[in-house]
Amino acid sequence: MLGDIEQKKQEAHIWTLKVHAYHFARLTSTEDAKAEADWFAACLKNVGFKASYGMAVADVELATASKANLTSYTNTFLQTMRDKGYQVDLYTGSSFYKNHLDADSLSVKDPWLARYNNGSAEPAWYNGKKGAWQWTSSERINGRNFDVSQDFAGKYTKGAGSSVGQIKSISLVNYLKSKSEPWSYAAREKLAKSYGITNYTGTAAQNLALVAKLKAGIKPAAKPAVKQRNPGQYLPKNTKKITTKRTVYLYQSTNFSVKYRVAKFKKGTVFTITGSKLSFTGLLRFKTKSGLYITANKDYVKVYSVVKKATKKIVKKPYIVKKGDSLWKIAQAKKTTVNKLKRVNKLHSDVIYPGQKLKY
Repeated sequence: MLGDIEQKKQEAHIWTLKVHAYHFARLTSTEDAKAEADWFAACLKNVGFKASYGMAVADVELATASKANLTSYTNTFLQTMRDKGYQVDLYTGSSFYKNHLDADSLSVKDPWLARYNNGSAEPAWYNGKKGAWQWTSSERINGRNFDVSQDFAGKYTKGAGSSVGQIKSISLVNYLKSKSEPWSYAAREKLAKSYGITNYTGTAAQNLALVAKLKAGIKPAAKPAVKQRNPGQYLPKNTKKITTKRTVYLYQSTNFSVKYRVAKFKKGTVFTITGSKLSFTGLLRFKTKSGLYITANKDYVKVYSVVKKATKKIVKKPYIVKKGDSLWKIAQAKKTTVNKLKRVNKLHSDVIYPGQKLKY
């Protein structure tokens, strides 16, 4: 009976782990290490991760500096996080730890190392002091792949609390919806680009970075104004009609890459211009009536000269005087003056008679 009770206690035991978050570091200087730590802490605060909840881990896997410098930058990052009240650790690959970091100088002596070899051999620990060992990233449990680590030092298993506060979900979509802002993938990609994220794919890290910036009220950096290059080589922006001097192409964009090329036109083709725009490199492009773009370079196009049609002179029919007319009455009707009527008709007095023809 006692054995059965003890077995049930073991079966009922709940193993707890400390919550932990790690930052993929891109350390290039002491200043950068401090800035990355500040950013990491801001992101943790944004999702409700308190320092008391668990570990803040620096994931160092990029050889961004010499061994000595990278070790120094890593220590700076870790110390900055310590100063903010966080428990810290270092995660890296066993080979990277050996070749790119100086274990003697690191402020973490028992790091979390990754070495995948089917669990048959541990990493080469510094002075035999074991930290944590991630021995696989593809352990199958209930049909799913899991990362599996063994915690020798107890950093992640000893002293773990029974509960932590709620960690907020990282949802850029929900945040944008709450602000009645566009939230489609295209809108998020455009937003990311405005903040300098040119390779946006919708990852949690990218979304977290954007949410943090938006909540902090950080505005996208203003784009520098593009200035026109070599203006003397191009036609004026207010040009209304051009003709080609040689074979030219029309493009869907002001970027004249081959992939945006639409159609080819021979010398002498006339185009109506509806506007102009600079390319991202500062070259003037004309927008045609079709909505496509054409070069404004004088080597390829010139202003189209339209031959003016001769205007036919309209000959006014003379006014035929009626009974009761006077020069003043006729001048009022034809919007002229009495003096002009007398001059063009060579009249020496105001006397006129019915049937007389008068120029005006």
